[in-house]
Amino acid sequence: MKRILISKLTSLGDILFVLPMISDIRRQYPELQIDWLVDSSFAELPLLHPAINRVIAIPLRGFKKQPRRALLCGVVGAIKMLRLAKYDLVLDCHGMIKSALLSKIARADQIIGPPTYRLGEAAARFAYTSQVLPDPNLPTIEWYREYAAQALDYRPSGTPEFNLQVPPPVLNLQQGRYVMAFFATSGEGKYWPMAHWLSLLQALEQHDLAAILPWGNAAEKAFAEHLAAQLKQAVVAPQLTIAQIASLISSAEWSIGVDTGMTHLAESLKPPTVALYTVTDSTTYHPYWKKNAHSLGGNGVIPEPAQVLAAMGIN
Repeated sequence: MKRILISKLTSLGDILFVLPMISDIRRQYPELQIDWLVDSSFAELPLLHPAINRVIAIPLRGFKKQPRRALLCGVVGAIKMLRLAKYDLVLDCHGMIKSALLSKIARADQIIGPPTYRLGEAAARFAYTSQVLPDPNLPTIEWYREYAAQALDYRPSGTPEFNLQVPPPVLNLQQGRYVMAFFATSGEGKYWPMAHWLSLLQALEQHDLAAILPWGNAAEKAFAEHLAAQLKQAVVAPQLTIAQIASLISSAEWSIGVDTGMTHLAESLKPPTVALYTVTDSTTYHPYWKKNAHSLGGNGVIPEPAQVLAAMGIN
């Protein structure tokens, strides 16, 4: 086996959860060429892993919002890349009809898919030459590690390794010590209250810790600006790429965030983190392998600012 394709299109958090699987594969097969098929919105992230040879980016997210010509060129270009490559195996980690169709377009001897219980759309099964059956009770990261291990015939071992190679900082948004504050999330029930953010960040400013507030759309930018207006040192970031955010995280004292992909990105890097859960279970994605990662709240319990400060060792 010389060349495989990983198909995982979205989203940021889900792509992150697949990365330790890539590290396992590289360890088992050092000479194997690993390509990744991903939505254009997230193409930066797989490229941060040194084991990924090539990323094939296809513009699918926000399909209706894109100019028709640019969309067509992007889709046709990605399909051409898939057709020109000859893969020994495609490992579909997405489990939807669109990923199954794209896996089928790639010329591969085998297309391995998730078990039926894990498929987002049952019709995706038509594309697979076989399916593997990891234990459904495994945590998400361990599930993907077992998925690849069964598909490629090895046993995973050790703690998860993300191996992200983050570029050096190119932005200097804060001269002093700072925390990354990830307040934005796509899940309505996952927000942490504005009053809690204000109370926490005011307390951190008293300890010479400023906040950098990233955002991804107009509503999130407005939230960041409203929050920063009530603080003395907070910085509303310009619109940032995934790589730029990863770089800022790597130089931060802490990252604090709700249950969102950016918080999980922070948890995959070295600096300490506090994850704020509300409706979801705080243990679901807790990075047990990282001693300086804290998960608070969850299952309907909203964590208090004092709990965050305590986790950070601040009185």
